[in-house]
Amino acid sequence: MAYFHYRCGERITLLNDSCTAVRNDSEFDHGIVVSAEPLVNDVLFEIKIDRKVNSWSGSLVIGVTECDPMHLEFPPCASKLQSGSWIMAGNCVLKDGILLVERYGIDLDKLSQDDRVGLMRTSEGDLIFYINGDSQGVAVEGMPSVLYAVVDLYGKCVQVTITSPTAREHNNDDCLSGSSVLGIDNDILNVTLGGDLSELSLSSSNSLDIRMDMNISLSLPEEAPRPDKLRFHERCGSLVKLSNGQRTAERRRPLDEFNNGVVMTHRPLRDSELFEIRIDRLVDKWSGSIEMGITTHNPSTLMFPATMTNMRSGTIMMSGCGILTNGKGTRREYGDFNLDELSEGDRVGMMRKPDGNLHYFINGLDQGVAATRVPTTVWGVIDLYGMTIKVSIVERDEREEQNLMTRRNARDQQVSLPDPHPLPDYYDRLTFHHNCGTHAEVINNGRTAHRPNAIDDFNNGVVLTSRPLKPGEMFEVRLDRIVSKWAGSIEIGVTTHSPTDLEFPFTMTNVRSGTWMMTGSGIMHNGTTVLEQYGVNLDRLQVSDRVGLVRKENGNLHFFVNGIDQGIAASNVAERVYGVIDLYGQAVAATIVDAMDYESPDTINSSMSNTTLYSDLRFHHVHGKNARIVNNGLTAIRPRALAEFNDGIVFSSRPLRDGELFEVTLDSMVDRWSGSIELGVTAVRPDDIDLPSTATDLSRDTWMLSGSSVMENGTTIKSNYSLDLDTLSAGIRVGVMRSADKNLEFFKDGIAQGVACVIANPNIYAVVDLYGQCAQVSIPCASPMAPLSTAQIDTCPRSDTSQSLQAPSVVQHAVETDLHRFLETHTKGLALTEGGRVAVRARDVQHCVAYSATPLAQDEIFEVAVVSLVVHIAGSLSIGVTPSIPNPPTNTLPADCCYLTGNELHWKGKLIQLFAPNLNWLRIGDRIGFLLTHEGSLKTFINGEEIALIFPQLPESLHVVVELGGSCSSVQVTSRKVPTSPLTNAPLQDSLEIVLETENSSEVPVASEEHVSLENTASSVSSGVKYEFHENHGRNIEITGDKTIARRVASYNQGLVIVQPALHVNQLMQIVVDQLDTRWQSSLMCGIVCGAPERLNLPGTALAFKGCSCIIANDWVSINGVKSRSNYGIKLNSLNIGSKIALMLNENGVQMFVDGNGDEVLPWSPNAGQPCYAVFDLYGQCQQLKIINEIEDETSTTSSTQDCEKADLESCEKERSSIASLSLQLPTTSYSSITNSIPKISPLTPSRSIPCPYQVACEKFKKSLFLPDDFFTTDDPVCYCASCFKFKRHETDVYKDDFIQGWVKFPLRNFSNLQTDKWHIAYYGTKLSTIRCILDRGQPLTKNQMQYSNLIGQRADDVQVVFSPSLEHCNIEHFKLDNGKIVWAAFQILVKPGAYSLSRDVPEWSTKETGALTLHALLLKMH
Repeated sequence: MAYFHYRCGERITLLNDSCTAVRNDSEFDHGIVVSAEPLVNDVLFEIKIDRKVNSWSGSLVIGVTECDPMHLEFPPCASKLQSGSWIMAGNCVLKDGILLVERYGIDLDKLSQDDRVGLMRTSEGDLIFYINGDSQGVAVEGMPSVLYAVVDLYGKCVQVTITSPTAREHNNDDCLSGSSVLGIDNDILNVTLGGDLSELSLSSSNSLDIRMDMNISLSLPEEAPRPDKLRFHERCGSLVKLSNGQRTAERRRPLDEFNNGVVMTHRPLRDSELFEIRIDRLVDKWSGSIEMGITTHNPSTLMFPATMTNMRSGTIMMSGCGILTNGKGTRREYGDFNLDELSEGDRVGMMRKPDGNLHYFINGLDQGVAATRVPTTVWGVIDLYGMTIKVSIVERDEREEQNLMTRRNARDQQVSLPDPHPLPDYYDRLTFHHNCGTHAEVINNGRTAHRPNAIDDFNNGVVLTSRPLKPGEMFEVRLDRIVSKWAGSIEIGVTTHSPTDLEFPFTMTNVRSGTWMMTGSGIMHNGTTVLEQYGVNLDRLQVSDRVGLVRKENGNLHFFVNGIDQGIAASNVAERVYGVIDLYGQAVAATIVDAMDYESPDTINSSMSNTTLYSDLRFHHVHGKNARIVNNGLTAIRPRALAEFNDGIVFSSRPLRDGELFEVTLDSMVDRWSGSIELGVTAVRPDDIDLPSTATDLSRDTWMLSGSSVMENGTTIKSNYSLDLDTLSAGIRVGVMRSADKNLEFFKDGIAQGVACVIANPNIYAVVDLYGQCAQVSIPCASPMAPLSTAQIDTCPRSDTSQSLQAPSVVQHAVETDLHRFLETHTKGLALTEGGRVAVRARDVQHCVAYSATPLAQDEIFEVAVVSLVVHIAGSLSIGVTPSIPNPPTNTLPADCCYLTGNELHWKGKLIQLFAPNLNWLRIGDRIGFLLTHEGSLKTFINGEEIALIFPQLPESLHVVVELGGSCSSVQVTSRKVPTSPLTNAPLQDSLEIVLETENSSEVPVASEEHVSLENTASSVSSGVKYEFHENHGRNIEITGDKTIARRVASYNQGLVIVQPALHVNQLMQIVVDQLDTRWQSSLMCGIVCGAPERLNLPGTALAFKGCSCIIANDWVSINGVKSRSNYGIKLNSLNIGSKIALMLNENGVQMFVDGNGDEVLPWSPNAGQPCYAVFDLYGQCQQLKIINEIEDETSTTSSTQDCEKADLESCEKERSSIASLSLQLPTTSYSSITNSIPKISPLTPSRSIPCPYQVACEKFKKSLFLPDDFFTTDDPVCYCASCFKFKRHETDVYKDDFIQGWVKFPLRNFSNLQTDKWHIAYYGTKLSTIRCILDRGQPLTKNQMQYSNLIGQRADDVQVVFSPSLEHCNIEHFKLDNGKIVWAAFQILVKPGAYSLSRDVPEWSTKETGALTLHALLLKMH
C-alpha cells in the first residue's frame, strides 16, 4: 500500500502505518513528507487534509521529486527543494524553486479541511494535479520515469492522510539491487530469506533493513496485519496492579508507599513508534511524580528496583524537568514542562526516531531531542512514583491534546472562569472514599471496598463514605467475601471525622473521639464499650448478609441486620457524620447497597412500551466524575464546562430493547474545546465499568461514534460515517438504536443515518460522553407519566363524565385547565412535576404529603394512580379527605382528616372500620379515587370498583390528601374536572330524548364537533367504495382474503399497511381488529398519509413517517412526524378483539371513530394536489386487521334476511322502518346489527351471548377481591355449575374429577415459563385471606404459613406443601358473606411428575421440591 517514507521533516510524526502525517502546530515549517515508493504510471496518489489551524498563513504544498528519499536533504519548505523537483504551491507550479507555470488550477491555499489533493504521472510522461477528484490539466510534460510524491504540511495544514493506498508490491531483484525500498517489520511479517546475506550491507544508509533473527519469505502477503498494541509487561514492581488488558497500571497502597511502581512495555519500541500514557490519578501527599524513559534491560529478566532512576546501566529517564542517564543527570532543563506539575488527564509520550534520537511529547507537543545515539532495542519504562498512582497507555488523539493544552494555558494564564453553582446529583448515591486504610482498596466506582491481601493481614481495613450521611438515610453494605483464617469480622458505624482528615488507625475501635461502632454484638463509643449485648453478632454474618445503620432526625442511631432493626444503639449522635466500615478479620469485601439496587432494571424484561414515546429511560446513577444527573434523571450536565472537557460519561438507566430508539437533545454547547458529544452502546453493566476519562477508552464490548468514526473497544472500524457528531449544534437530537436484525444505527433529528455495525450481544446500554463542546444533554421523550400509558389507565370510570357516552351536541373539548392537580403548597419531602399532576417522593420516606388543588365537586371523582414503587420497603400510600389544609402544611396527615391506610379507615386518629382490599397490595398502574355525590355522600373507588366504606359525617368542602409512604414513591392524578355543560347542570336525558331533540332542532350538528356516532356519520357519507390493502406494505405483513385481511407474521413492528383507493372528503373507511397477541406492549396505530402508496418508503413504524401525515398512537397524535398533542380520545392500546376503528377526512381535518364513538376532529391539512390514504400499523399486540366494506355488509345483510322466519322478517322490517324516520339512528335498533348479532348455537355449547348467572355472580365476587388482572390470562372464565357442567365432559380436568362441579375456573398466567404439558393436575384449598399472598408468591403456602396467613413459616424446615389429586379431599375453609352466601376458594395447580410423594392414609400429595408446582387456575364456588 502507498505510505510515507520514514525519513521526513523534523517536526513530522507518522501514524496509521505511516499513512498519516502530523506536524507539530507550534511551528509552521519543517513538515515535508515523501512517498516511500516511486509513483506508478496512471495511478493517482492522493491525500486528504485532516486538520487545519488558523495560527499561520500559507497551506498545503504538493509535488514530485526524482531524488530518492534516503538521500534527500529536507529543507524547511518544499519550495526550496532542488535536484529535480516540481512543486505546486498556491496556484503556481515551481521547478527547483523557480516559477514554471504562473496560474494553474485551484489555489491550494483556499482548500478546506477534508478536501482531497492528488497527482499522477501518466504513461505519456505528463504530470497532472487533481483537487477533489477533478483534473486540473497537464502541469508539466516530459517528466522523468522515476518520481516520488512530495507533500509539505506548511502553515495552516497540520495533518494529512493518504486516501486510497494501493497494495505494496515488491520485486525481490529490485529489493536486492537497492532500487526500491523494502520495509520489513519482524512483528508484522513471518518471512524466510534464502541465499547468502553476507554481501548485504545492513547499515542505516541502505534501503534494505532486515533483522537477522527473522524468518523471511519473499512470498509477501497482500496486506500485512496491524502490529500488536503496546501494553505493559506482566512482570512489574511489587506494588503495581495491571488491568484493562495490561494497558493500565496502578500503584497499590498509594497513601502508604511512594515507590516500587516500575512498569515496562511488553516488547521493545519500534522506530518512530509513539509510546504515550495518560495520567489517570494523582494523590496530593508525596513530592515528585511520574518518571518516563527507556531501558535496554529485558523485563522478563530484570530485578525491578524501587525507582528506575536507581538503574546504573542502559537507562534514560525523564524526571521532573531533567534527563537522567544511568541515574545521573545529563540535562538539567529539558523541554517546556515539568513532569511533577502535570495534572490528571495530561499525556506524556516518547519516541525513538530512526536516526537514534529520543524525543518526549507532552500533550502532543514535541519537546525536542532528549538524547542521541539511543540503542535500537529499548523497552519503554514508566515509574509510578510519588503523586502518580495510575496511568494508562493511550493512542494519539489530537482533539485530546489540543484540549489539554487549552486547559493548561487557561491555568497558566490564571484565566478566571465562573464557578457554577454546585448541582446536587439526582441520585446522589453513597460511595466509599478512595482514602482508606493501608490494607484496603476501593473499587467498582466507589461502591465496593476490599482487602486485596486478606490472607496475609487482618486489619488496616477502615473505609469511610465519601460524604456525610443524611438524616434518615440508610447506609447499608452487603458482605461479598469472607475468609475463615482470622477471628472477628466486619464492624460498622459512624464518625465525625472526614476521610481526608482522619489518620486511619489499625481498627476503627481505636479512634477515641466522635465515633460510634457496632462490633460483634456490642456497641462502642470512642473506643469504650457502652452496650455489650445489643443485637445480632456481626461475627456470625455470612456472604450476602447485609448490615446497615440509620441516624434518625432525633439523633438516635439504629443498626440493621438483613433489614431488621436492632433497636436504638445510641442517642444524641452528632448531626454531620460519615458512614464507616472496618473490614476486619474474616471480612474481605463489602459493597454498598441502596434503593437503586432494587429499582434499577438490568434486563429488558419490562412492561414498558417498545417505543421511546412511553419510555421509562433515564440516565444511570453511574456516571463520570465531572457529570451530574438532574431533572429527575432526564438531564446530564457537565457543570464546569469551561474548565473541564472530559470525565463526562453517562449511561442509560437500563438496557435498550431491540428497535428502541435512545435519543438525547443537545441542550448546551461551549465554544472552547475540540470535539463534541460521543454516542454509542456497551454490553457491560455500568456498575461493572471502571470509568475512563472518555468513552472511546472503554475497552470491553463497547461501540462508539466519535466524530464521524465508528469505534469498537477504542479501535476505529469504520471511517467517514454519514453522521459527524463534531459538527452538531445546540437543539439537534441524536440517537442510537439496534434493530431486530442486530444492526446498530445512529439517528439525527429522528432520521436514520445508516448501519454503523452489527452487535450480537443480548443486553446493551446506551453511552453518552459529554465531551469537549457538549456541556448538557436531555432525554426528550421520557416522562413520569410513562407507566400510565402501558398500564392502560382510564382517566375516569364514571359514566356521566365519560366523553364517549355524552351527547354529540354538548361534549366539550378536554383542555389542560380541565385536569385535576395537586396543590403547589406541599411538604418538603415531595416534588411536583408535569404541572402539578405528578407527586414524586424525595430520598426520604417521611414528610411526603400532598393536597388536591381544588375541593371535591359534586359527582366528580378525584383519582390518583401509582406510578412507581420501591419494592423492598413495606407499607404503601395513605389517602383520604380533609376539610382544611394546614398553612404551612404539616409533615403528617392533618389531625381532622379521614383517611385510608392499609385496610383501615381512620378518622381523627382513630380506627373506625376495616375493609378489603389492602392498599399495601397496590401495584404500578392501580388507581384509587374519591367521589362526592350530589346527595353529599363520599364514595371510594379502586380501579373503578367501589369499595364498601361508611364514612362519618364530614363537611361539604373536602380536599383530597395523599401521603406517599412505604413502597409508593410517586403518584399521578388521572382524573379530570367535570366540564360545565348541560349534562352537568341538568339531569341526564334518555338517549331517545336526545335523538328527538336533535330531530326537532333547527340547528344541525356540524362535523367539527367532538363526538358523533358512527351510524349517523355513515348515513350521510356512504359511497359504496370497496377498500383493499395495497401491495406496498411492511415486510412482516401477509395480505389475504381478497386483499381485505392483513396479518403480521413476525416480530412486533414492520407492520404498516396502506388502504386503497384514496380517501375523499367525508368518506368513511373502517377496519376491525381480528387478532391480538398479548406478549407485546402497545398496539394499533392509524392515520392518514399523503402521496402515491407505491412511492412511499415504509419505515419500521408509523411514527417514523416524516412527510405529510397524521398518525394516532394510543392517545397522542403525531402531525408530519412531530408530536403535537397528548390525551387524545380513546386509547388505542386498550382495543380488544372485535373493536372497530374508522377514519374520515373532512374539511377541518381527520376524525377517528372507535366502536362507533367519534373523537374530536384533529386539525390537519394535506398537501394540495396529493391523494390521501388511510394507513394502519399492526404494532405490538395488534396481530390481524380486516377491512369492513359497505358492499360486503349489504350482501351479508341480504343473506341473513333470507334465513329469517317470515314473522321475524316482518318484525325486523317494521322496526327498521320506524327507525328510518329518525334523523339520528340508534345503534341498538339497527337492522344490520340485529341480523349480524344472531349467534349460531351448537346444541352442545351454551350460548355465549347469554352468560350463566352463576358465573356472573362468581365473577362479581372475584372482582370484589381486587386481584390484579396481571395474574390472569385473557381467556374467559369457565363455569362448571350444574347447567354448564354437562357440556364440558370432554375437558381433561373434568374427566378426571367430577367434584369440580359447582366451581368457576379463572385461568392464571404461567409466569414460570415452564413446559407443563405433561404435568399432573392437582388441587390446593385456600382461605380467601391468603389468595393474594399465594398469587404474589406464585407458589402455595405450607401448612403453618396457611395457618397464620403469612409467607413466613414458623419453623426453618417448614417447606412441605400439601395438596390433593381431587377437590373431594381438599381441606377448604368457607367464608360467609354479609348477604348469607358462602364462598369457597381453591387453586388448580400443575405438579411435576416424580417430584411429589403420596400419603398412605389419605389421598394426599406433598412435595418439598422448589419449582415442582405452578399455579394453573383460581377456583371459586358460591352457595
